[in-house]
Amino acid sequence: MVYELESSLRVRFWTLLELFSYEKERLISFLRKFKEREDFFLVGGAVRDLFFNRKINDLDLIIKEDVGSLVFFAHHYLSFYLVPLAREWGVFRLTKGHFFLDFANFKGKSLEEDLGARDFTFNAMAIPIKSLFEGKFIIIDPFNGLKDLKEKKIRILGEKNLLEDPLRILRGYRFFAQNFGKIEEKTRNLFKKHRKKLHFCASERILTELNYILTSFSTYKTFLLMEEDGVLEEIFPEFNPCKGVPQPTFHHLDVYGHLLETLKWSEEILRSPETYLEISKNSEFEEEEFIISVKLASFFHDLGKAYTFKISDRITFYGHEKVSAELFKRRAEVLKLKKTLINKIANLIKNHMRPFHLLNEKEEGRLTTRAKRNLIKDVPYLKELFIVCMADSLASKGPDKEKDYEERLKTFFRELFLFKKDFEKEIVKKRLVTGDDLIALGFKPGPIFKEILQEVEVIQMERKLVTKEEILKYIKEKYKEFLKV
Repeated sequence: MVYELESSLRVRFWTLLELFSYEKERLISFLRKFKEREDFFLVGGAVRDLFFNRKINDLDLIIKEDVGSLVFFAHHYLSFYLVPLAREWGVFRLTKGHFFLDFANFKGKSLEEDLGARDFTFNAMAIPIKSLFEGKFIIIDPFNGLKDLKEKKIRILGEKNLLEDPLRILRGYRFFAQNFGKIEEKTRNLFKKHRKKLHFCASERILTELNYILTSFSTYKTFLLMEEDGVLEEIFPEFNPCKGVPQPTFHHLDVYGHLLETLKWSEEILRSPETYLEISKNSEFEEEEFIISVKLASFFHDLGKAYTFKISDRITFYGHEKVSAELFKRRAEVLKLKKTLINKIANLIKNHMRPFHLLNEKEEGRLTTRAKRNLIKDVPYLKELFIVCMADSLASKGPDKEKDYEERLKTFFRELFLFKKDFEKEIVKKRLVTGDDLIALGFKPGPIFKEILQEVEVIQMERKLVTKEEILKYIKEKYKEFLKV
C-alpha cells in the first residue's frame, strides 16, 4: 500500500536527525543529488521513529543495484568514516560520531521483496528519497506496518524471517521495552518455539539488544515477559536453580522472585531517586553504564544463594555474595561486556551486604571509622551501591522485616556520603607519615607498610593524634614486632 502523508512530516524528519547543523546541511545536499532516482529509498528504523517523533541517529538507505559507487561517493562527499559491513552482499556503513548511514542493495529483485525480508511490519516501510524533498510525501507500506505502529502492535513478518536471524526474537522484546507496543500473540508463540536458536547468535549482537532493554524504563516488565516465554533462561540459564529456593522470614519471595523484584525496585529508584533516596536526579542517572551497572548488580546480587543454600536449624547462604559475583563474571564474559564494567558490577554484587552489616554495627554502637573507610575505598561507586541496597531492602517484605528499615538505611548512607566527602578532603592533605619515615624508624619495606599507612589515614581523620611525632611514637609501639632487630 502507498499512503500520502502530511507534508509536515517531511519537516519533522529533518528536525529529528541527530546531527550538527553543518553536517545535516551536507547530508541534505548529498541526498538531494539523487532525488530524481526511482530506486533509492529510506527504510527501517528512521521511518518508524518518524511517526513516534523520536530522535533519529541512523538512516538505512537501499538502492536497487551498484550500491558500491554510491557509498564511495558519499564517503568522500560527507567525510564520514567507511565501514564495509559485508562488501560481497553490498552492505556498507558510513559513520560520524554516534550517527551512521547504512547502504545496501535490494534484497531480491524489487522493493517489496526487500521489505518482505525484514523483521517486523513497522520496520518494513519505505520512503522514496525524492519524497523527502518535493511533491507528495509518501510512504510505501506493503505489510500494514503503519497500522501496526498506530495500534502499538509488534508483529513479525513471518516465521522464515525469524529463522533467517533468530536475534529478531530479542529485538522483539527490545521494541516492547522501548514502548513500541505489545508483542502480537502469534509472534510470541514463534519466539517461544524458536528461542533456543538464540544460542547461534553472536554474543556481541545479543549484548547490544540486552543493553537496549536494560537502558529502558521497562526492563522489569520485559524480563517478566521473556520469563513467561522461556526466553530469559536462554540468556541467563544460571538463574533456573533459584526458582523455589526459600528464604528466611525477612523475605516474602523465593530467591528468584526476590531477584526480579529487586530489579523492579532498582528501576523505580533510577526513575525517581528523590522519592526513594532523597537525593537529586542528575545527568549521572542517565548514563548508560550507570544504569546497566545498577540493574545487573540488582538482578544478580543474590544469585549465589541457590548455590550456597543450606538448612540446619535455619536457612543459610554463607558466602553467597562472592558466588554471585563469580557467576555474574562468567555470564558477563560470555556476553562480552567491557572488562571495566564487569569488574564494577562484580564489585557491587560482592559488597552489597556490607552496608547492612555496618548499619547493624552502627546501631549496636560498634561501628568504627576504619570500617567506613574500608567500605568507601573498596567500593568507590557509593551511589550505585546505595541504589542496589535500597532496591534489595524494598524487595524484602517478610513478616520479620522492620517497617522503618529503609529510613534507617537512608540515614546511614547520608552519613557515609558525608564521611566520604571528609575522607577525600583528608586524603588531599599531605600524609604526616610516609614510607621513608617508616624506614627511618627501622621497618623493613613490605606488606606491613600498606597496613600502617592506612592506619595513619584513619588516625588523621579521627584526630586522635595530631602531630607527626605522636603518630610515629604510636606506630613504633604498636608495630614493634616488625622492627629490624
